Amino acid sequence: MLRLESITKSFGAKQPLRDFSLEIGEGEIFILLGQSGCGKTTLLRLIAGFDRPDSGRIFVGDREIGSLPVEQRPVGFIFQNHALFPHMTVYDNIATGPRIRGLSETEISRRVDELLKIARIEAIRDALPGRISGGESQRVALARAIVNRPHILLLDEPLSALDPSLRQNLRRELTEMQKSFGATFLFVTHDQEEAMSLGGRMGILENGTLMQAGSSRELYDRPASPFIAQFLGENNRLHGKVEDRAGNRATVKLSSGDRIHGLTGRRPPEPGRKVVCFVRPENLQLARSDGGGQDINRLTGTVESREFFGSHTSYGVCVEGCERVQVLAPHGGEADPGKSFEVGERVDVVFRPEDVLAFETEAENAN
Repeated sequence: MLRLESITKSFGAKQPLRDFSLEIGEGEIFILLGQSGCGKTTLLRLIAGFDRPDSGRIFVGDREIGSLPVEQRPVGFIFQNHALFPHMTVYDNIATGPRIRGLSETEISRRVDELLKIARIEAIRDALPGRISGGESQRVALARAIVNRPHILLLDEPLSALDPSLRQNLRRELTEMQKSFGATFLFVTHDQEEAMSLGGRMGILENGTLMQAGSSRELYDRPASPFIAQFLGENNRLHGKVEDRAGNRATVKLSSGDRIHGLTGRRPPEPGRKVVCFVRPENLQLARSDGGGQDINRLTGTVESREFFGSHTSYGVCVEGCERVQVLAPHGGEADPGKSFEVGERVDVVFRPEDVLAFETEAENAN
């Protein structure tokens, strides 16, 4: 449905996008995640036609749209601040686009009434934007963007101005409305939780480059680079050197002298190369130290901190060799003295090789 080929855009010495390529299927929700200033909004503006790329091509279906003016592109746009016309009612805000395109008032009324029902905003049909809530404003903006039946809907952090509880509810409603509308959504955000909760495929953008694209679970469990491993969610870092490798499995001798087993990234490092091993806090378990055990990966340390967050307890453990790791234990075992651990207690940190991902980095091997 949407195909971007080698898009590059510069503003003077600044280059927010470089050789950016992406394909999004019809009816798909694609989430583009990245920090502020990484090029997300620039990309949306290029697709919508507000700006033109320096090089590269933009297709919707088989049609190249790079030379089309904004009003002729099959694209809708929802801005971060929703940009509703304050002097117009909700009905007239939604009806603006069809009126510009010359549709009859009968057809406009039919389309608007249909969208009011789908978006569940019939009760505020005649209200002005200043008299409606943030959630209602977001729904009106969505209806206004979709009323002209665009093939692609671009959403530029549309929920960022709302409070957390409302954002969570509206994320669910967005996915439901997307199914009703049948449009393809390109949703950009800097919020990791928001990106992963929306479902669909996700891409990580950094310095104008698409670093990795795939399902949210794929990016979370199997990041393609140290940058993505650190950017997406919490991760522990263990430094060491590859001692042995067979295929994508490696034995790493840590700086503490301990040996662990894990998987390698897409470019497996050779023996002797320094690596950083990433392992998620929720993939670590604590056990009472007994100096033995048959677990493949077992590091001994001391509990330095313990914080209860309701759904889980976060432990900070200093393992031998002064590596500090975070361990997340789900709530439910705290009432059992055998499953809780105290500050100062000696423990073993246990984890599977499948949950370790080792990357060779230029910084590590430059030293």
